[in-house]
Amino acid sequence: MPRRQQRRPVSRKGAPRAPREDTGALDASARRVLAAHGGDPRRLEALVRDLQQLRDEADRMAFEEPSPDALREYRRASRELAEAQRAFALATGT
Repeated sequence: MPRRQQRRPVSRKGAPRAPREDTGALDASARRVLAAHGGDPRRLEALVRDLQQLRDEADRMAFEEPSPDALREYRRASRELAEAQRAFALATGT
């Protein structure tokens, strides 16, 4: 009796999936931001607004003059914004 052929897993080509976000690291960073700003929701909200402006500026610069440094700056600004947004959510309980 011939051996039965095993199925191979299907490899999906196409658009790559978004990288999974490390929520543990994000939460730890958000707690550091929360502690640094005393847990005051108004200060955190102002920080989020400032970081949104910085991220938008980094995005504009990276679009106008693409370079590894511009991409690095955009990613740093995005990470800091995500941390501040998470800290604000922790402070307000949302």
